[in-house]
Order: sequence, then C-alpha cells, then structure tokens
Amino acid sequence: MLLFLLVPANFLPYGDGDLVNPVSDDGSSDAIYLQQPFKYFGRTYNQIFVNNNGHLTFTQPLSAFVPYLNAGIDIIAPLWTDLNNVNGGTISYREDRSSAVLAQVTQAVNQYFPHIGFTATSAFVATWDSVPYFSGGGAGYDTLDSVSSFTIPAASAPELSSSSNINVNGRWSFHVDGSLNCKPELPVCRQLPANFLPYGDGDVVNPVSDDGSSDAIYLQQPFKYFGRTYNQIFVNNNGHLTFTQPLSAYVPYLNAGIDIIAPLWTDLYNVNGGTISYREDTSSAVLAQVTQAVNQYFPNVPFSATSAFVATWDSVPYITGGGVVTFQVVLVSNGDRSFILINYGDIAETAQSWLAGYDTLDSVSSFTIPAASAPELSSSSNINVNVPANFLPYGDGDLVNPVSDDGSSVAIYLQQPFKYFGRTFNQIYVNNNGHLTFTQPLSAYVPYLNAGIDIIAPLWTDLNNRNGGTISYREDRSSAVLAQVTQAVNQYFPHIGFTATSAFVATWDSVPYFSGGGEVTFQVVLVSNGDRSFILINYGDIAQTGQVWLAGYDTLDSVSSFTIPAASAPELSSSSNINVNGRWSFRVDGLLNLCDTCTEHEACQERSGVLGCVCLDGQRPNLEIFDAVESCASSTGSISLSRCQLFESGFSAETLHLNDPSCRGTLEDGRLSFNFDNEDHICGTTLTSNRTHFIYQNAIQSNLRSNDQSIISRARWMNFTFSCAYPLIQTLSMPMGIRAEGGVISQEVPGQGSYEIHMVPYHDAQFTSPYEGEVEIQVNQQIYVAVEVLGVDRSQIATVLDSCWATPVNDIDHDIRWSLIIRECPNPEDGTVEVLQNGIDTTSHFSFRMFTFSGNYDRIFLHCQVHLCLVDNGRCAQSCEVGYRRRRRRSLDFQHSAAVTMGL
Repeated sequence: MLLFLLVPANFLPYGDGDLVNPVSDDGSSDAIYLQQPFKYFGRTYNQIFVNNNGHLTFTQPLSAFVPYLNAGIDIIAPLWTDLNNVNGGTISYREDRSSAVLAQVTQAVNQYFPHIGFTATSAFVATWDSVPYFSGGGAGYDTLDSVSSFTIPAASAPELSSSSNINVNGRWSFHVDGSLNCKPELPVCRQLPANFLPYGDGDVVNPVSDDGSSDAIYLQQPFKYFGRTYNQIFVNNNGHLTFTQPLSAYVPYLNAGIDIIAPLWTDLYNVNGGTISYREDTSSAVLAQVTQAVNQYFPNVPFSATSAFVATWDSVPYITGGGVVTFQVVLVSNGDRSFILINYGDIAETAQSWLAGYDTLDSVSSFTIPAASAPELSSSSNINVNVPANFLPYGDGDLVNPVSDDGSSVAIYLQQPFKYFGRTFNQIYVNNNGHLTFTQPLSAYVPYLNAGIDIIAPLWTDLNNRNGGTISYREDRSSAVLAQVTQAVNQYFPHIGFTATSAFVATWDSVPYFSGGGEVTFQVVLVSNGDRSFILINYGDIAQTGQVWLAGYDTLDSVSSFTIPAASAPELSSSSNINVNGRWSFRVDGLLNLCDTCTEHEACQERSGVLGCVCLDGQRPNLEIFDAVESCASSTGSISLSRCQLFESGFSAETLHLNDPSCRGTLEDGRLSFNFDNEDHICGTTLTSNRTHFIYQNAIQSNLRSNDQSIISRARWMNFTFSCAYPLIQTLSMPMGIRAEGGVISQEVPGQGSYEIHMVPYHDAQFTSPYEGEVEIQVNQQIYVAVEVLGVDRSQIATVLDSCWATPVNDIDHDIRWSLIIRECPNPEDGTVEVLQNGIDTTSHFSFRMFTFSGNYDRIFLHCQVHLCLVDNGRCAQSCEVGYRRRRRRSLDFQHSAAVTMGL
C-alpha cells in the first residue's frame, strides 16, 4: 500500500521524521531543546514547547484553551483555540537544518523582508494536521511585556486560509528578533526615511564633541556655490555646512557674512547620542538617484550628476534634551551646476532657537524655510517631497478637483483603458469623499458596499476640501513612474511577469474630515498594461475620526469585494497585505492566478519564467489537439482544451481568444472553454455551406500584441480552427392513426451539430389549432401540416420541403406511394395539394385533402424530405407558377435520414 500526504502549497514538508505530541486534551510536548537558540523580541531562548491548543511558548508549557493576549508571556499562537487531538489528527514538530529546507525559508524571508540580507541556519517547524476542534480562537503573537503584540485580523477562522500580510494566501510572516529591518552589519542599522539617500555604510563619522566639527573635507568634485567654487567643506555638529572654516555657533543667525548651508541650525549634542556622518559618493546607483531627483524637480535644466556629497545627522539629541533629530543634506554637482537636497526625518519639538535654510557671503542669495515649528520641517517642502515613503510623487502637473462639498472631478478620459473585474472602462471619476467610480460621479459620503456599482474606495468617508487640502490626479506614462509601479507589482505578484504601460494616480493630500478633528492623506494608483490591472492604495497620516468610514473595493455584482480589516482609520497607515506598512495591493482585472486553480491532475511549476499548471504524468490524452472536446447544438458551439497541455506548449490561458479578441476563454476544472452563439455572442463566427452541410466556423488564436515596439517576435502563435457542421438534408415520416401525437426527430451527427425537426398536423389554415387526443379525420377533409426545424438561427436558415409523399404502410420506400409535393411544388395530378409556405422560414406549410389507399388499407403514412438553406444565398424559395423555369437542383447527400412517427 502506498500512502501519500498532500501538503498545502504554502507548507514546509512535515510528518516524515517529525516528533509527535502526546494524545492529550490540553496537553503539550516536553521541553524541546533547540540546537540553534531563537531570539524573540530581545530575549533568547534555548527551548520551546509545542502546546496542543495551537500555540508555542518558551519558558513553560501552556494548557490554556481560551485565548487571551496581554498575558505576561512570550507566545506565538498560529491558532489558539480549544483543540482535541484525542479525537484525531496529529501535532508534530522538528528542528530542521537540512540544506533544502534552509534554502526554502531563506528565499521566503528575503522575499518578504528584502532589505535585511538573511541566510537561515535553523528552521523549527510545528504542524497541527487535521486536528479537530474541541468545540473559539485567536491567531497572532504576544510578548512578556505586550510591547510587541499582533493579532491576525481575520473575521472567522476559515479566513486565515485566504488572508496574508505578504500576499501569499494562507501565510503570514513577521520579523520577531526585535531588531530593525536592515542589514545588521551596517554601522548605523535603521530603516531609512523614504526621502533619504543611504547612509552609515562607509561614511566618515564626526567626532563626539559639543559644538564640534569635522576636519576639512577635500572634495574630489569641486562644488560651485552662488558663483564661488569650493574644493573643501566642513560638517559642523550644530546642523550646518561651511566651506572656508569650521563653525561652532549654536545660536542661528543669517546675514553673518559667510557661505553656509543650514539644514537645521540649532544647539545639538552628539555627546549624548546619535551619529553625524558624511561621504562624497560617486557610485553609479547614487548618481542615478540624485540625477533623477534633480531632473524631476528642475525639469527644464538638462543635468547629469557626477558627485553627491551626503551629510547625515542621525538621531542626534538637542542639548536641552527632550528629543532627537534626523536630517540629511546632499550637495549634488556636475562641476558646472550645483543643487542641494535637504531631507528631513523625525524632528522633535524644541524650545531652542533654530533655523533652516542657506545664506551667502553677501546675503544676496539667502533663504529660510518657512516652518512654524521644527517638526513641521518633516512635512514641508518646496518640491512636494514630503511624500510618504509608499507614495508616488504627486502635485506637480496634477489636475486638481474642484473645492466642493461632496463634489467630484469631471469625467477623466483614460489614454489606457482600465480593466476592472472583467469590465473595461475608458473613463473614471475622482470623488471628493475618497473613492473612484467609472460610469458616473458619486457624492455619497456614508459608505456602503453591495451598492451595485464598480467602486474603488481607499477611504470612503465624509471629507470636506472646502476647509483645506488638495485632491489631485493624473494619468502618468512617464518611464520613471512606470518603472516604479512595474517593480512594485512584480515584487508583490512575483509570478505574473508584468510591465506597466499606464499609472493613474489620485491623491487626497491633507484633506480634513467634514466633522473636523483631523486630516487624511492617502493615494490610490491604478496600474495597467491593457490586459492586467492592479491597484496600489497608499496611506500617509490618517487622523482618528468618529465618522463612519470604509476602505476597500466593490463591483457591480459584488462578486469581487474586499474591505480592509482595520479597527480604526489611523491603523490604515500601519496595515498592509504585502508587508509594506501603509500600502495595500490588489489584482483587479478579474483574471485568475492560474496556480490557485490547479486541479488534482495538475501541478504548479514554472516554465520559461512563468508559473502555471502543468499536467501530471498520465494526464496528457490527445496531446496533438490539446485534448479538445467540442460540442455543437443549434447555432451554438463550444470547445474546451486542456489548460495544462496549453501551458506546457507555451500558451497562457489569458492570451487566447476566438476570432473576436474580446471573446476569451473561461477556466473550469482544468479546462479552458470557448463558446459562441449566433445572437449576442457571435465572436467572429462565420457561416458557410457546401453540398451536404452548413458550417459554423471559428478559431482559437493567441494574442500577438506586445508591450514593446519590436518589429519581430519569436513567440509561439496559435490558430486552432474548429467548426460545427449540420446536415442539410433530412427525411421524416408522419403515420396516420387514431390518436394525434407530436412527431419529433432529434438528429445528431458524430462530431457535428444537432437540431430537431417537428411535423405537426393542424385543423386550420392559420396553424393555431393542432390535432390533439383522439380524433377522426374524414376522407376528403382538408388537413394542414407544418414542418418546423428547431435549434437553428431563423435569421440565417430556412427549411425547404423537397418532396412529400404518402404510403399505406410505415415504409418510406414502399412500392405503393402517392406524391403530394414533387421538387418543392404540388403534385400536378393532385389538385387538392397546396404549398402554403416553403423556403422562407424555419417552418414550411402545406395542405391536402385526406384520402385512403384502395384495397385493405385504413391508414396512410406521410413522409417528407427537407433540406436547410442559407437565406443569404437568396435562392431558397422556388416559384411553382406555371411556365416558371425551375433551376436544376445540385446533387445532395441523403445519408442523414430519419423517421418521426405521428398518429392522426
């Protein structure tokens, strides 16, 4: 017997070689001594306990089954609830130091925390496998002092399987050693403010000295400052740069007769902490960064940097105490042109005298930054770079919404249409109350989902830009922004392979709540390449409010809907589904991540850099036609192909379509299905006929459009033609008897289409009263017969009665027969026959007077041979007038004959 353990995709392997917890209600493992000690928020542990009720502890086992945080213990609780392995399931664990597992977890950590630089040396794996509930719960972690604590915001336990903070369904990841998210080998290990250049690594550090300074720093690239060129510079501890000599002054004053750059001139005291460091940087990465910045802020000045002098005051305290300051000044030059960038991080409030700006020898060129308080430096700017770290640049060149309570932008026509859950929009509205809509503006300030509209709501609440703030937007197709959003999307959705061609950016900057009490800053970015669409929602400072609010998105039918699970509005700035505080990202084109839908006959693998579903061994039937299954009925057709065979051949489901590129396939159970009909979903289908059949034909094609401008391509192309053929000729019979019954033929041709033919007798010439039940038809009584074809398109197909005849027995080919219709016209030897309608619709009509055959026959049996005609040919109906020259009918194949029985 072979046993297979199906491990969820986001799990490490478990079971084989694991130690198993005892079967015990509220039990625990013994103390597990770790080969590699584990650091948990500043404390290091050499042992761990795996507790049956879904948590890990370090100092002692824990039997508690009712979850509670703030319990004064270090605990990791993936699902803390009352579990009972007495009734089944397995709880197991191991410390794994195998190269395969260490490589797997190293890759994961570096993906989720890309700025750390990490190589795992140990992985402790604990697994609760199919353990039943005893009959509540919580998920997250807590620490001894509850300073570091987190609860996973899932509304129900099953939501844990689809939630994430790293965009991997069913996986959450946290950095728990208590250190900052940066490489520990750096002299200054801290997360950089978004607007800062890197610092610390390789910098020269100023001496620890009250009112001190660096030595003279000789510049490789001289710096031109308002007409004077300097080859040296001094970094002074009190927050300024000078060129000719150091300056110890801590009381700021301009008009001092010196060239000075003062990012924050005040009395600072690095004796009590912090670091003041500097370097002249000519690395290509930094030069590219400062070149881009200068070109963005001064777009009319052609500039390429050759040197960047970077001086940073990192967490340096005021001399009076009460707080620290972090700021940076960058001198950028190419020898001829010079610029300064002043970047502010956290700036504490102070009662000391301070000043920020620059001055010159003659004070002709002088500037003081107009901030009312020192902390305002962190949010002020003359170039709109007080942008939160997660924001795209905004303001410069943006269009601004009108100042209006509950107002909106005008309709904004998009250069690049945006696909939103299967619908494509060419316009958008930016509504003042924190949402985007596509078909019309929306003034609603009370949020509600399931409203029957497509809406993206980064923060839907009652906002009032009449009292301040700016709401602005632009569609950005610049290479710099497209590169930025492309990088972001590929980081958050690494298996898609995406290049953005448009970014629509809408920003609410310092817009106050209607009720007062605070402001909000947030941004939403719609990123698209025409086929795939994503949204990035970025949160800056979000004030607390008592107003009703909601953040998320919804669709017309509410099939696709999401609400960001934040307990309060300010939490939006620190929450994320992609492990980037204050940023949420979603894919919104409606196309599936194919790996999420791999069936039991498929496996998720990468081919040519793209992740998808491949076929398991033995799951590749009819490989040359992708295991095509075709179905035809009436004027509709469908075909399904093996998704995994397509993927293995280099064809992604989302690149395939019918003749009409808008007709794409749908995925279900590992098959990609296409369909057409002849009404609202023609999809480029063509209708033709030959000597024996009429044929609906279409083709599955691959999308050859490219995002680049290459004039050649070596990508594989598909043109998979399929058709639905229907026989033109049918024969049916109607026997005469005592009881009237409807006669039906359902004709199916193997591998071809099917339709039905009905022959029904009527009392009246209006064909409103069919014969039903037991009836008697008298000899010489007029009878009306309808022959109707069902299941074909009456706008394209007509039914033609070629011939009709009667026999005394139920045998089409009986020797005794009487013709009623010959070559589409009444038998000239029977003056009672009338062809009432023929070849102009899917129903044909004729009538005759009832008769009997001579001899011992009391019944007659009617038979008709019909064919189907394409009305576009214009030659379906034939005149039966005397003297009319009939056209010669081409030879047709009569192999598709059938009989239908109808008693009268």
